[in-house]
Amino acid sequence: MPVATLDACVLYKGMLTDLLLWIARQGAFDPVWSDEIHDEWSRNLAERLPPEKIAYRRSEMEKAFVAANVQPRPVLISTIQGLCRTAAQRKDAHVVATAVDAKADVIVTTNVKDFDPDILRHYGLTKQRPDAFLVGLLATGQAQVLAGVQAHRASLKRTNPTVGQYLTDLASPKLEVPWFSRSLEAHTASI
Repeated sequence: MPVATLDACVLYKGMLTDLLLWIARQGAFDPVWSDEIHDEWSRNLAERLPPEKIAYRRSEMEKAFVAANVQPRPVLISTIQGLCRTAAQRKDAHVVATAVDAKADVIVTTNVKDFDPDILRHYGLTKQRPDAFLVGLLATGQAQVLAGVQAHRASLKRTNPTVGQYLTDLASPKLEVPWFSRSLEAHTASI
């Protein structure tokens, strides 16, 4: 089972985060983050959500995935920052360090430009957009992914989307998982 470090730009997107975590809960992958990653997505959501909702979301993530929060070694963060070529890469060095110390396989991010491929390769890591990550999971762990998708759709009690509406929502530009949505069309009976 792959171990994936979820970057703040992914955790910032509520429905995408929920989808990923429902799929992880079914055993398709092990999610990883750090307090600094939590702080980053929390700051980004502060303009849209009250602090108590953000704190609740973080608390629920920590309860559901007790081993997911990994604190990277400060010396490793500094070492990675020294390898970085840009300020943006240095700013996200903590994400790479979290992935290294968690023994992750991949960093799932929508911000792929901030992760230098040479640095990732040096540490045995890759980077993937959520869409490619989910399509890959579907190919290797179809039963777990479909169970996670089904559980995620069922959790949307307020909107109670039909399968068609759900796939349309996943295909929306703000979620950035159109290939995954299209891949699910072959499995509508399982969603």
